[in-house]
Amino acid sequence: MMAMPRPTFDSQALDVAVVHGCACSLDRRTCLPAGHCLSRSRLRHLQESDWVVVSEDSVAVGLAAYKCADSDVRVVHELLLDRRLTGHDAARVTDILVAALEMLAYDDRVSCLMFLLYGDVVRTPFEEHGYSAIVADRCGVWLQKKLDGLTWAQCPSGQPR
Repeated sequence: MMAMPRPTFDSQALDVAVVHGCACSLDRRTCLPAGHCLSRSRLRHLQESDWVVVSEDSVAVGLAAYKCADSDVRVVHELLLDRRLTGHDAARVTDILVAALEMLAYDDRVSCLMFLLYGDVVRTPFEEHGYSAIVADRCGVWLQKKLDGLTWAQCPSGQPR
């Protein structure tokens, strides 16, 4: 197998797509960022979820997955980044994923957004977005942010706080 070159975003625009549960089949080659091999159980869970996918030239470089529930809390159960990304590019993709997930949460009137992060996820974008660590253990760290329930259109600046 030939090694894929590391993606670079200096002059490239990144695309963001929201895929609603079971709207398309999960093709590991096009949906999962490079360097991730998930178990059948995790893949099945992923197929039953909604996703936010960040891509460059139709190649996924970031994916976040959550299940919509009749609840005020939304938990992002997968956050996968292309393992070839450098720190700056990984932070940029993470920032885009967090912003998109917050926008969706605001529109769905979710009051709390939570993430379980593992050791290799860049945390700076979460700090910049106002997330707090609520539990840290050997599995990772749980981050949460309380949202005020406004939609994008209701915010004076056009962006949620």
